[in-house]
Amino acid sequence: MHAGEISNLAQAQSLGEFLLDQDCLFVSGDSCLLGQGIKHRFNLPIANTDYLVNELQAQLQQHKGDNDNAIAFGVLPFCKYQTAQFIIPKHVARWDKSVFSQWLNTQTTDANQHENKLRNVNYLQDRNHFEQTVTQAKYLFESALLEKIVLSKQVELEFEHPLDRKHVLNQLLTQSQSGYHFAFPTEQSSVLMGVSPELLLRKQDETVSSNPLAGSIPRDPCSKVEAQRRAALFNSKKDRHEHAVVIDDMRQLLAPVCDNLSIPAEPSLLHTATMWHLSTVISGHLKDPDTHILDLANQLHPTPALCGKPTKPAYQHILELEGHGRNLFSGIIGWCDQQGNGEWVVVIRCGELKDHVAKLFAGAGIVAASDPSSEWLETEAKLKTMLNALSVQQAYTQFNK
Repeated sequence: MHAGEISNLAQAQSLGEFLLDQDCLFVSGDSCLLGQGIKHRFNLPIANTDYLVNELQAQLQQHKGDNDNAIAFGVLPFCKYQTAQFIIPKHVARWDKSVFSQWLNTQTTDANQHENKLRNVNYLQDRNHFEQTVTQAKYLFESALLEKIVLSKQVELEFEHPLDRKHVLNQLLTQSQSGYHFAFPTEQSSVLMGVSPELLLRKQDETVSSNPLAGSIPRDPCSKVEAQRRAALFNSKKDRHEHAVVIDDMRQLLAPVCDNLSIPAEPSLLHTATMWHLSTVISGHLKDPDTHILDLANQLHPTPALCGKPTKPAYQHILELEGHGRNLFSGIIGWCDQQGNGEWVVVIRCGELKDHVAKLFAGAGIVAASDPSSEWLETEAKLKTMLNALSVQQAYTQFNK
């Protein structure tokens, strides 16, 4: 089977089951890219972009089989000194998103009958630790070492029974209609899944686009409060500065490789199921249409939206302040073909699910005007995407009282 579109449920059901321990998923707009089975799994270092791209292309050429346009799904870690994980699937197909959702739903209908209680919550960075790191980071701004740094936390949720990962993915697709859904079986026998709101880079022939987000506020069920929050975010000097730092960095990296780069003068507002974000849609026309997407994406990664600015000193301070490596969290995940086209998004609003444990991740952009308590609450709000998909928002709140 090649990458023809699956557009009806009967056609989908003939393909059997979606197996999270060996199938890859990337959802963009109304289209799903599904890789079934693992034909070849491999790792590549990402510190040297030229080496990364050349070796990836060689692997695709070697394992393309009968498909002239083999596709590799991959995830690059946050740290440049770690290795990326790639999978070339046995079969690849494009699906209509609604059909994929129906197909997945037919495989998870019994999941709601079995409650899986939350037994324990373990913060790798608790509130006191996180707020102290924000305060410490602000001293770096005073000494003019940094303009921005992104600080994060990780939390492990332990459940009574093994997680029904297929059910969690189904919940993500149902509850979060927008964004980029993904699922990737890692080497560690976990499944990395989530719904990222942030497109790092898309490339199709000579056209590239990006949608960086920076500056956030939680949503509210009350329409009046929701309107107030949208206005507060759009007019926030702190959030507008945080966003401008990211956009300036994207401009510096993309302008030299594009002969036409379009960046709006001010951001717009983008919402997910749980958050509002300041958003800017960037598009460009490449000078060289043969440029591989990872030639650019690996240079953009990690952006100031996930790391800070200037990037190198921010990067160096993150491990020291956070105390734990991020591994795949706040890396980038996506796919690419032999022509160098593809899509890559940032690894946020996500979790790694293995056996009884879900490890979740959330971060916040810190600038000179940041308030430590407010930044902690922002990270808690960002966890809601995965907490809702795991059906433990209320139980999680009780643990934290």
